[in-house]
Amino acid sequence: MTNARTAPNPFLGKTVVCLLLLPSALPIALGVPPAATAVAAGEKPVCRIHVDPGHPWQPPFGLDRVGRPLAVTVEVVADASSPREYVLVGYRQGKELARTQLALVGASPCQCHASFDTWPAELALLATTPQGAIVELARQSVEVPQLEAEAIARPDRIVNPIDLGTVFVPYDWLLLGGDQNGTVDVAAVNRSDEIADVVVSAWFESAPAAKTTAGVRMVRDCRAQHRLPLPAAPAKVDRDLLHISIASAAGKELWHKTIPTMLVRNPPAWPEFGAVETKLRYDAPISVRGSDGTYSALSYADAWESNLQDVVVALPNGTRFVFWRGSSYIPFWAGRYNTGFCYEWAEKNPPADACDAVEPLMDKELRYSRVRIVESTPARVHVRWSYQSCDLQYRVWGDSAVEDFYFYPDGFGIRTLTLQCHPEDNYELSELIVLTPQSAYPLSVLPPNLVDILFLDGQKHELAFPYLGAVDTGRNRTLAVKSRDMPAVYRIRLHKNDPATAVYFSPFDRKLPEMVYRPFFDNGQLVTPVYWGSHWPLARGNTTGGAINDRLSLTPGHNSILTWGYFHQPATLRTTAAAMLDTLGRSRVMAVRTWVWLIGLTDADDASILQVARSFSAPPSMEVRGARLDTESHAFERRAIRMTVDSPVVNLRISPATVCVDPVFELSGVPGDLAGIELAGRRLGAREYSWDGKTLWIRATLTGDTPLKWDFNSRSPK
Repeated sequence: MTNARTAPNPFLGKTVVCLLLLPSALPIALGVPPAATAVAAGEKPVCRIHVDPGHPWQPPFGLDRVGRPLAVTVEVVADASSPREYVLVGYRQGKELARTQLALVGASPCQCHASFDTWPAELALLATTPQGAIVELARQSVEVPQLEAEAIARPDRIVNPIDLGTVFVPYDWLLLGGDQNGTVDVAAVNRSDEIADVVVSAWFESAPAAKTTAGVRMVRDCRAQHRLPLPAAPAKVDRDLLHISIASAAGKELWHKTIPTMLVRNPPAWPEFGAVETKLRYDAPISVRGSDGTYSALSYADAWESNLQDVVVALPNGTRFVFWRGSSYIPFWAGRYNTGFCYEWAEKNPPADACDAVEPLMDKELRYSRVRIVESTPARVHVRWSYQSCDLQYRVWGDSAVEDFYFYPDGFGIRTLTLQCHPEDNYELSELIVLTPQSAYPLSVLPPNLVDILFLDGQKHELAFPYLGAVDTGRNRTLAVKSRDMPAVYRIRLHKNDPATAVYFSPFDRKLPEMVYRPFFDNGQLVTPVYWGSHWPLARGNTTGGAINDRLSLTPGHNSILTWGYFHQPATLRTTAAAMLDTLGRSRVMAVRTWVWLIGLTDADDASILQVARSFSAPPSMEVRGARLDTESHAFERRAIRMTVDSPVVNLRISPATVCVDPVFELSGVPGDLAGIELAGRRLGAREYSWDGKTLWIRATLTGDTPLKWDFNSRSPK
């Protein structure tokens, strides 16, 4: 490693950068050939100057990358009698532009980093000999672009891509839909005396005559930034190419960029609350890796059987929960800023003969995975996802899983997982995963405070990433926060600009996740905050990776944060074991286990989230007149109290264990239409409850004994 510090240099009046000399065992890591790891006494030091272009996976990103200082790495191999003071000097047109003093510390070889705010055309490393003479040890030319520029186009207001019927639009594309207009921000640095006034222009390829322009004054070595409104999007095309140009005042083009653009003329009209079958639009091709290691592209429109659809669940708070063919129907919250969040699935601990991991994300062709809208009413949405975990070659082992997702108008839902497998099989059920679009570098979109842990008593822990845990186990780190024999709520951030967080909570899990995923490094540089993979969603043919790769620019990716692992699950809601047929038709003893979790995507404060979690943990007590509680009176997996109605008027007295938030009732035997509801003596308005003839949801937060009355109109029997 390199250790550098800066201090005032009284001799040169410039910056001093101290170089830490490293043990001779490290020369290859520094890029110095073994033959150059030492020099004979009195010989001239071996020195190299490298211009560092910056790692594309590291900040700064986008417009902020324009005008960054020139980064330089200096490598020195010297003996004890060699000079100990070095100066790195930048020149332009033969004249000194700036200099930085480098002082060697420790044993050879060494490496140090320096930077120049103004880019020189040439660099020279100078040293002062013990006799006071100044000698040049190395010289390196610098390729200085006359004009460095970048442009990023954006809509004038944020709309969830799902609300435009699209999904995971590539990060460097432009999406415009409905009444959105666009702007483009252009940043540029001029490093030439020949450039002064420039003209920035923008136009769509299908309508070159409709062009917007602006004059921008450029001063040498100074960064300029300008926002330009885009022309109106062409009316008759769904796809276009946006051109951004910088030209001299005389009309000579100096820089040009094109941005693929998706245009949406007729956005889908989702219900305020409900589930809809649809086919989400994705215009880029699917990246496919063949068995021989070569890559090809598959048309998104031809990737699955034509009868297969996507499902979008729309919730009144504006959030969207999506079952997408491109994610193998693994559902996720689709955020407003084009990222997503997933709670994972049932992943089988892979048998010895499996090819890579055994999980439903491997089912790219949807051979086993299916999704179905079971119920979509004003009071409740129920979507069922069924699947088999398979390996990369689509092999299965007879196990099966069904995940039922129930949602209510308050925006919260329940994930209910029922798994049928051999009683001794181990499965991972939960992992916190953020999905990012094609070309989005994780460090550019993910916030450092990815996860908050809220214990039910209000104690809070904020986890910062990359995470440095107590023990490094290789791929993962242990979580330093200790379990407290108490359930905890997890709040996960999808994007650095999105105030909404995904919520995950099991009242049956009294332990924290086992592991935190480590960041990735590339050539010693940190490039992700957590695990990153390009093998899911959408892409085909790649095995589970353990490093960054160029597929980032070809496909969406996923970022795994925390995992509960194969050997830690919450207590089950119910468990049975008996001889039954597996999916391969074999009769054998199988265990059927069911787990439940509260889920949501919300910007509510922590106190409100904790109230919902406490309410979910235990149903309220109640007195009932005019109805009877059913034998199975509380359905945890649906958050519902079940009863049979015996009278047109039902009176309840609800007594929460701690708090009761937005209670749900499943009613049978109702004598007619629901004519009215009174809560604590007040008649509720139409927006304060939802009723579909069987399920009743009420918007209320109850903290003490509260009377509730239902009136049914017996003239309209059900």
